[in-house]
Amino acid sequence: MSRMLITAVVTYVLTRLFYWISGFDPLRVFPKLPGYLVDLGIWLLVSGFIFWALSASGIGRTRDRKTGRLPD
Repeated sequence: MSRMLITAVVTYVLTRLFYWISGFDPLRVFPKLPGYLVDLGIWLLVSGFIFWALSASGIGRTRDRKTGRLPD
């Protein structure tokens, strides 16, 4: 599975879970454009951290098609 797909799915689940637990939904609290910008900022922070964590742990690496080996 692609590392970006894993990142997008986990980010979506975590942000929606955070919004549900805290009761904070930036699209309802702020007017349209600022709400979207706050939501985008939260999304970028969470997805960057998750992508870094997946990269550091080596999850989602693909094998080379010719040799069948993992890249260094």
